[in-house]
Amino acid sequence: MRLFEALVIVVAGQIVLAGAVMGGHWPRWTNLLPLACLAPLAAHLAIGGYRWQMIPAYLVIAALCMSGVYRYARSPRHGHGARERRGLWLLLGIAGFLMLLASAAAGIVT
Repeated sequence: MRLFEALVIVVAGQIVLAGAVMGGHWPRWTNLLPLACLAPLAAHLAIGGYRWQMIPAYLVIAALCMSGVYRYARSPRHGHGARERRGLWLLLGIAGFLMLLASAAAGIVT
């Protein structure tokens, strides 16, 4: 596995696990935190190029970025906003983490 592929998976994995553990209850500005995945992703695509083994990681990052921007735009300016269901966040976090593990396993094997 190459350096930027590992960085993409580690950064996305940390954000997915943080979302699953916190259950979606975090300050408004942290909704934009998934955009931090775009820097290692851009470096990976520019230097290493596209790899089919990383498709699950690309999908997780795209979903993280889209949902983060959507939650940021939808959340109120002050306060914590509406409470979301913790079980749904845990399920989505586990699914995202498993997709990242699959991508990492495919990258290690080849």
